[in-house]
Formats: sequence, C-alpha cells, structure tokens
Amino acid sequence: MRRFVFPIAFIFIFMTGTVYAGNLNVATLDWEPYVGRTLTNQGFNTEIVTEAFKRAGYTVKIDFMPFDKAIEEATEGKYDAVYPEYYSKERAQNFVYSYFFSNSLLVLYKRRSSAIIYKTLKDLSPYKIGVVKEYINPDEFDKATYLKKVEDESDEVNLRKLAKGELDLIVIDKLVAQYLIKTRLPEAEGKLEAIEPPLAIHELFVLFPKKLPNSEKLAREFNKAYESMQKDGTVKAIMAGTGLVK
Repeated sequence: MRRFVFPIAFIFIFMTGTVYAGNLNVATLDWEPYVGRTLTNQGFNTEIVTEAFKRAGYTVKIDFMPFDKAIEEATEGKYDAVYPEYYSKERAQNFVYSYFFSNSLLVLYKRRSSAIIYKTLKDLSPYKIGVVKEYINPDEFDKATYLKKVEDESDEVNLRKLAKGELDLIVIDKLVAQYLIKTRLPEAEGKLEAIEPPLAIHELFVLFPKKLPNSEKLAREFNKAYESMQKDGTVKAIMAGTGLVK
C-alpha cells in the first residue's frame, strides 16, 4: 500500500482556506480608542488590521512606541508596516499606502446646555477654545489668529475644563472624546456633545516602507483582504463592538 505524505502547508490550506504567507512586524502607537496596548484586541484599528493580514495569510506582531519613532523605524525598513496614519505627500515618498481602513473626525465639543452653532470659523471668535499643545489642527484653524485658543496638555484636561465651564469649546477627535467621557469622565456623560460641521475628516491608512522589496505586494494583499471584510460585514461588526458612534 502506497503512503501519501501531505505537506503541512497543504493541510493548513485545506483546513482554513488560507495560505500561510509568513510573519509581519508592525509598529503603532497608543491612541485610544483606535489603538492601545491595554484595550480589548488592542483597539478596533488593530482588530481590523490584524484580521486583514490574517486573511492574507500573515501572523502579525504589534510593537507599541511613540509614533515619531514608529515612522522613523518603519522608514528604515525595521518594520513591515506602521498604522494608523493620515495621508501626506511627504510620507508617500517613503511609504506605499493601503486603502483607507478607518477615519478620524476632528470636531468641536461643547456643553449640551450651550447654544453655540457655527458655519464658518469667524463665528467662533467670541469663544474660548481649548486645544492640545503641539497637536496639528486644520491649517485654516491653526492660522486663525482671531480665535481665542487656549493650550493645555491633553484632551482629557480640556474635556474636564469644558465640563466645568472654563472653556466654551474644545477641539478633539470625536471617538476620543466619547471614549474619555465613558472611561474617565462618567460624570460628564450626556452633558457634552460634538457640533457640526466637523473641522476635518482624516482617512487612516496602513503604511508599508518602500525600502522593503515586498511592500507593494503587502499593500495589495491587505487591500484585497480588507475589501472582503467590508463585504461580509466584519468591519461593521468590529465598529459596533466598540459601542462608539462616528
């Protein structure tokens, strides 16, 4: 009787439908609730990214670090990818961009009891607006010298000041605001809210360093896997699991 030896890779494909392609080292930062080493599944951005790579056949090892360091080391080819990041022409010189897989809404938050509305930035000139030191906001906003901008150390500090009435408005990512209120300022639940329109909508990407020879291929594989996640409802389910509303 002849014996048949099945390669391990064949058995894996037969059982899972996925071809094992290898291991990836990926860099990121702590940016709750998008990404965070202490969050469930390390944040919904991580959950989306790792599932897409899994579908493409890769096992992912995530390293957390300051984002400037993550970009620097990925540029040098020390990491296979880095996420999440906005698009910029400068970055595109060194990286291949994936399809955008998430987005960040930068908004103005106010007290719900306040009647503040606006159509243009000029409408905001009477108000004290909290911003975080060294954060880059939309160019028009940063250059608006007629606005009363008050700098502080963090989004959490600004939320607390807003709740106490020390500020009229703050600039903050919408999901970050929801997450901070839910986890650190429960006393402000239902008392603060975003106002329309958003200051900016930033698409978020996975970046693959051009210094590595397989980056174009990895980007294509990620994009194909991410599209399948959109079609089968996985992305929607991951977002629903956060309990946050865009």
